[in-house]
Amino acid sequence: MSIPASAKGSEEEKVRSGSAVICTEQQPSGHRWVKAKILIHAPPEVVWETVHEERSKDPDLAYSKVLHQENNELTLEQKFVLLPVIGTATCVMSNAEEPLHRIDYRLLESDHFRAMEGSWVLTPQESGKDTLLELSSYLELGFPVPRPILDTLTARKLERRITNVKLMAERTQSRIAHKLSS
Repeated sequence: MSIPASAKGSEEEKVRSGSAVICTEQQPSGHRWVKAKILIHAPPEVVWETVHEERSKDPDLAYSKVLHQENNELTLEQKFVLLPVIGTATCVMSNAEEPLHRIDYRLLESDHFRAMEGSWVLTPQESGKDTLLELSSYLELGFPVPRPILDTLTARKLERRITNVKLMAERTQSRIAHKLSS
């Protein structure tokens, strides 16, 4: 699933065309995160709000509620549904937010996951008119699943989520642009 150095040019071309790109990235913790990235034709402010809104519309989430919030640190309880192999899972997650730039998340407790960590990273492009959105994740279930299978399932989920954010953010940006031109 890792992209060879010779394919990096085509990876950038694919991102620039608006398609999602999936790769893996080794972290200092030793975990290999699955990463999805996509170019969104909307500024970071719109994408930031959309990432938060997408949580309430994600078909894989039965619910997502804030248990505690202090400044840019949140504790969320989320119930994931439609998960291959396990069906549903309830997770308590810690989110550290750097507004308009990134959200880092990690698992505090779960009934089915042993580990879940990752980040949403927003990088302004084209003088702030566009945003490169990256969603990364590392998962471990409470029972053995071959890493290639788990990474493939994770990649599909990440691609679907960032594509949903792209569609929602670009729709919002289109409405904003239409209102400004009226």
